[in-house]
Amino acid sequence: MEATESPGFFKRLFLNPLAVRELRVACRSWKLVIILTAYLLIQGAILAIWVYAQSDSKGMYTDPTSIGSGLFITLSTVLVVVVMLVFPAFSSTAIASEHERKSFDLLLLTPLSPWEIAIGKFIAAALQASIFLIATVPLFAIANLFGGIDPAVFFFTLWVLILLSLLISFVGVYASSLVKKAIPAVLVTYLFAFVLGFVLLLVFITLQVLVSFVGAAFPLVSFFSSPTLEEGVYYLVSLTVTCAIYCTFLFISTTNRLKPTSHNKSTALRLFWSVVVLVVPVQVGSYFMVSRLPSHDAAFGTLVVGAVYLTLLLAVPSLTAPAEAPVPSRRVRREMEKLPAGLMNGGGKLFFPGGDRGALHTAIITVLGMVLMTGAAWFCYSELEARTEGDMAALIEDYEQAMGDQSSSSPLGGMSLSASRVAAATMPEDELREAVNSFHSAEYRGFMAFMLVLGVTLLLISQVTWRLTLSGISKSLAGVLAGLLVAVLLIVPYIAQWIGNAEADVEEAKVAQFSPIHASINAVLWGKLDGRAVIHTGETATRFQNRADAHQWRWITYCAAAGAITIGLLGLNLASRRKILERIRQLTEGGQTPQPVQATQEQVAQAIAAVTAPEPPPPPPPAMPMEAPQAPPEVAGDGLPDFQPDTK
Repeated sequence: MEATESPGFFKRLFLNPLAVRELRVACRSWKLVIILTAYLLIQGAILAIWVYAQSDSKGMYTDPTSIGSGLFITLSTVLVVVVMLVFPAFSSTAIASEHERKSFDLLLLTPLSPWEIAIGKFIAAALQASIFLIATVPLFAIANLFGGIDPAVFFFTLWVLILLSLLISFVGVYASSLVKKAIPAVLVTYLFAFVLGFVLLLVFITLQVLVSFVGAAFPLVSFFSSPTLEEGVYYLVSLTVTCAIYCTFLFISTTNRLKPTSHNKSTALRLFWSVVVLVVPVQVGSYFMVSRLPSHDAAFGTLVVGAVYLTLLLAVPSLTAPAEAPVPSRRVRREMEKLPAGLMNGGGKLFFPGGDRGALHTAIITVLGMVLMTGAAWFCYSELEARTEGDMAALIEDYEQAMGDQSSSSPLGGMSLSASRVAAATMPEDELREAVNSFHSAEYRGFMAFMLVLGVTLLLISQVTWRLTLSGISKSLAGVLAGLLVAVLLIVPYIAQWIGNAEADVEEAKVAQFSPIHASINAVLWGKLDGRAVIHTGETATRFQNRADAHQWRWITYCAAAGAITIGLLGLNLASRRKILERIRQLTEGGQTPQPVQATQEQVAQAIAAVTAPEPPPPPPPAMPMEAPQAPPEVAGDGLPDFQPDTK
């Protein structure tokens, strides 16, 4: 018998049998046909009513371009609503329905690997959702005939809707893998779809209102609503990369949910987070390279938002990676033994399961991410300096923002000149540029302190998670408890400050400084106030310097306290890990050389329980019972004792 050739990777990916089966079942059912027909009838009715309402009695149109733009906005809004209402129905029951039909175990017995099952469900859900997008293109083309629609806006909107549908499809399949019932999975998916769709609609309506009313007064609005070619390409690529990050995370998480307990569930996620920590700072730094940078405050605000966004992403591995078991399963250990020794000794072990490896990997990517974000900040300030070269108006505007003065609108519609703008107009350009650069240097130091606060907080979270895991708590419960402790760390200092002195100024809050939020604010304000103390003179400079010193000691106090707790937890965790491994060595002693890696998961649980359980008091010595005298055995006729056989 000839051996059959196993299919290649791309064939397993694009010709997934599970996806083919799901699509065939969907196309043969009436549900997809009825929903698609109803959707097209609604969109066609909107198109006809809109066109008829804008025409006069003779069938003429006064302003066709307004018809085209209004029709495009209406059709796009309806499509977003359909994405929120219809698309979750195709993905939220993908895996939960297998549990309800009692076919999930049979699916696992097929030659398909867990990632093939997950990608098959994703492909089927995404292709069913794409039918609605493709069916809407002719209606958008009819609206384009009236004019008023920029082709770039049309393609950008269509691409955003495609990304939105993909993201909702991935969320639905992941929610379906969390539970074994279809109704909870549907509710979770619809909740996420409604929140995301509401945010998109709110942003869209806000931009439309701002462009109509305040676009001329605030150039930053037109900066986002009317981007240049480079900015438009950046926004498109940035949205695509962000969607790819979330979809990849959902795909890996769904695949891990389908794997048995003994399989390796850590390597893919750790490789993913290693890539994310490189991509996000590059994404933030690229913004300053292609954008127009309308103002210094807008650039710095974007930098702070990027740092917070990266911190929120890194909080996920901080709450999950250290929560793994101290010793991986035997299956994973056999996989590790098959790899080259040079690869494993060169850092490859960090990407395999283990709470200690997870904590170390989290610490490495946290430090790397903070360093890269600091590099993005350096690139931002270099672009700000290049922006003012040969542009006196931009230099004066940056000087005004550095001084803390903002121009305000006058009752006559013009701009009232601030004192700093008037002073900048009379200063030499070299002196003005030196003052702005000095402020930028101090603000950059404040941003570095801001990154230090965020990094120390992430390291503290990872050590708390590891401590909970070594205490015998399960992985999922350890992550939840660590998240609750982080929420307490964020909120409780503010509550205590409010109870102690509700009327205290923000800069005088001493208890709230132990919250990571307030510590971050103190770091940023320290940089700004220190920079203003440099460019001011006299009593004003002294006042700014005193305020800057107060903020400096507050963020330093937080970092010192959080760092001390982190180091203490690290020492305690290492000691507990050493005890657990020693306990495992005792449990695995036998004929072979005892090694911790030979332990099973049950032995690991026993070791953790033995280490974390309190030592019981020594039992009292047992009392010696008094032996009763025994009667002599009866003597038979032959002179030997008569023993009765045991008949039991």
